[in-house]
Amino acid sequence: MIMFQFFRQLPKARVTFRAQRFSQIKTSCEYVAAATSSFLVHEVISDKENRMLNVTWNNKSVSRYPYVFLRDNCRCSACFHESSYQRRFDTVGNLDLKIFPDKLEVTPHGGELVITWPDGHVSKFDSEWLHSRRLSEEEESAKKTSFLNKKGVEFWDAKKLQGNIPRSDFGEILEDDRALFNWLSSMHKLGIALVCNTPLKVGQVDKLCQRVGHAKPTHYGHSFQVKAKYGANNLAYTTDWLPLHTDLPFLDYPPGVQVLHCIEQVPGSSGSNQFVDGFYISKVLKEQDPKKFDVLSSTRLHFSDVGDDCFGEFDMQFARTTIELDEHGQLSRFIHNNHVRDSLMTVSPERAIELYDAYVTIGKMMRDPANQIEYKMVPGDMVTFNNYRVMHGRTGFTVTEEGSRFLCGIYMDWDIMYSRLRALAKKLNVQSPC
Repeated sequence: MIMFQFFRQLPKARVTFRAQRFSQIKTSCEYVAAATSSFLVHEVISDKENRMLNVTWNNKSVSRYPYVFLRDNCRCSACFHESSYQRRFDTVGNLDLKIFPDKLEVTPHGGELVITWPDGHVSKFDSEWLHSRRLSEEEESAKKTSFLNKKGVEFWDAKKLQGNIPRSDFGEILEDDRALFNWLSSMHKLGIALVCNTPLKVGQVDKLCQRVGHAKPTHYGHSFQVKAKYGANNLAYTTDWLPLHTDLPFLDYPPGVQVLHCIEQVPGSSGSNQFVDGFYISKVLKEQDPKKFDVLSSTRLHFSDVGDDCFGEFDMQFARTTIELDEHGQLSRFIHNNHVRDSLMTVSPERAIELYDAYVTIGKMMRDPANQIEYKMVPGDMVTFNNYRVMHGRTGFTVTEEGSRFLCGIYMDWDIMYSRLRALAKKLNVQSPC
C-alpha cells in the first residue's frame, strides 16, 4: 500500500464545511469557516492491488473508495452539470475500470482531496461531500416488485425492429376503437409504437391521453415541452447528447408510458432518437453472464433529481435495482439512467466494484448497434414507449436559423393503458393480450 499523509496542527478556530445535502452542494470546493464539527481527512492510503483509496477521518474512522467510484463522481464542470445536478461524465464510454491515480493530495487542514488521473484530469472532493458518499461495509438485500403478466410480450433487437416499428394514424386512433386497440396491443407486445400524422400544434399529447384515460402528472407538470433552454434543470432541455435512459427513476412509482410528439425538428442527421429493449438485453446478459445479471438484479442504485419547475423546488430520491424481478424471478422492469444516478451507494467497496463491472457491461450492450434501433422523428410523429422497458436517447444537435427541435411530452401509467385495453377487448369481443 502507498501512504499519503500530511501533518499539521489544527488551529483553535476550526475550518469546516457547510453541512448540506447533495441537492444543495454547488461545487466540490465550496466551504466556509464554522464552529460546528466537520469530517476532515486525516490521512489517505492508496491500495493499488485492490484499486481503492482508504481514507482515515479526523474521528479515526476509515472509509474505502474504489478509484472507479471516485473518477465516476468527479464534480468538475466537465463531468457534472451544475444547474441540473446531473452527471455529464460518460460512465459507459469513458470509465477505465482499472483506473489508478497518478497523484493524491490533501489540503493542509484536510478539507479537500485532490486526485490527478493518468490523463491529466483533476478531480477535487471536499471532505464533507466525500464523507457523505462513503460506501457501506454491509451488503443490502434487494427489494423486488412485481408489475405485469408477460403473456404476449415479445423481446426485440435491431434485426427484428429496425425499420419495423409499428405505426398507427393519429386521427384513426381518436375516432376508431379498433385502431386504438391495435396501438395499445403493440405497446403491450413490443413496448414501442409510432403514431403518425399528428397535427403540428401543442396539446395533441393530451388528446391521445384522453382517448386512453388520463395522464400522469409529475413535478415537471401535467405535460412538458422538450427544447433547449438556458439554466436547464434537466439534460433533456439542452442540446447535449442524451444517452439511453429511463425517465424519472428517482420516483418510487415512475410513469409507465411516455409519449413524445415532434412539432419541430432540426435538419440533417442530428437529433435522432435511439431505443433499446431492456428486457431483451437482460435476457441475453443472464444467458451470457449470470453473475453480472444477479448483481444488477439484487443491488440497488440511488437516483436523485433536484431543481425547480412548474410546481416549485423539488428534491426527488429513490433507490432501485437496474433489473427488477417479480416474486417468480421474471422480468418486471429495466431501469437505467446514468445522468440522474446519484453518487450515493449503500454497498461495500467490493460490491461497488462488481456493480460497476456489471453496470458498464449492460451499458455497452445497450449501445451495441445489434441491440439498438434509431429513428429520427419528423414533425407530426409521436413516439410512444414503455418507460419500464424501452430505453430512449438522442444524438446531440445544434439550433440554427434553419430549424430547432421542439417536442411535447406527456406520461401515462400502465394501469390506465391496460384498463382501456381490457375494456376495448370486451367491447370489440376479442381476446385481451393482458
